Amino acid sequence: MIDLITRIFVAAELEEKPNIDFKIYVLKEKKNYWVIAHYDGDNINNVLNDQIEVFVKTKELVQEQTFDKNVNLLILNKVPKLEDVKFDYLLQIEENPYHFKKSIIYYTDEELKNLNAAIGESNVLTGIESLILKDEIFEQHKTNFDANSFESLVYRIAIKIPFIKIRITQTNNLKSLEEINKRSIGNNPLDEILEQDFFMLNDEDFNSMTNETILEKLKAILPNED
Repeated sequence: MIDLITRIFVAAELEEKPNIDFKIYVLKEKKNYWVIAHYDGDNINNVLNDQIEVFVKTKELVQEQTFDKNVNLLILNKVPKLEDVKFDYLLQIEENPYHFKKSIIYYTDEELKNLNAAIGESNVLTGIESLILKDEIFEQHKTNFDANSFESLVYRIAIKIPFIKIRITQTNNLKSLEEINKRSIGNNPLDEILEQDFFMLNDEDFNSMTNETILEKLKAILPNED
């Protein structure tokens, strides 16, 4: 699995930081950092104990001021069978607030083998993005959740890796959701200030704004009720 995920990150043009213990990737323009770690079966119980050491090592390698607030830990958990997955415990790990934003992808060897076969020789990132949109893939996932060849694994991966895109285009004279949304807000007087003063900000700049600053920017375009 770590090979498959690595190929996704490379295809998405993230920069890899050399390290022998775990994978580290950087998305520089968005100041976003990813650590990929693999745990077999119940060894996932060690994640929370390991995270301090992993965090310190990664921070030393990356050496970026924005690291602390923007680092993600993607945990790959191979299980013998899906019935062994302890969902409550996985949720506890993901909700742990310390050091990393955590995400877990659980899988079996059989699922991984079938997914690799479905992707074939195509680019792994575009291959998964294509599988997401196939009706038969979604139908198998929906009607046989976690009880199918690989279909549910496709969505587990897509949900946990945010730069995997759902490329919906216009078909059968139906407008795309993006087009509908843009048109519905096209005449909204808030658009310009939101675009210029909020949406164009990076996370660091937005987080540094005080509540008073945000309020003043909104007041500038809100109707005067007096």
